[in-house]
Amino acid sequence: MAVYTVENGQLKRVAEEMELYSGQQWGNICDGDDYLKTMGFHLWDDAKDVYRHYQRSADTSFKQLPGVLHVFDVQAHDDVIDYILVGDHLPDYLAVIAMLEPMCNRNAALKNEVEAERLSGRRS
Repeated sequence: MAVYTVENGQLKRVAEEMELYSGQQWGNICDGDDYLKTMGFHLWDDAKDVYRHYQRSADTSFKQLPGVLHVFDVQAHDDVIDYILVGDHLPDYLAVIAMLEPMCNRNAALKNEVEAERLSGRRS
């Protein structure tokens, strides 16, 4: 589970684990949503099986991940989640969305292919 930031529209790997980078321990938390809530982020968008987008709440009392406004947890492969951290910089945010679009398109195409196979198997 790698952690990336965005610089000039490019991903930069900054850590191997979110715990080390953020300083926030998982503890007894077993859900990524709850873990990010402990740092002041709430779920904003869920592109099922591809990524979830979290946005920082207006509460400024959270000290973890200063300057980060958006967290994307990307389902890279199997159960491995990579994190992309984006500050309040629209070009970097749009660059991440553009990077994720092919993954979303491929996921939708795969679902359509599986459904088509399933339906054709019924007709045989």
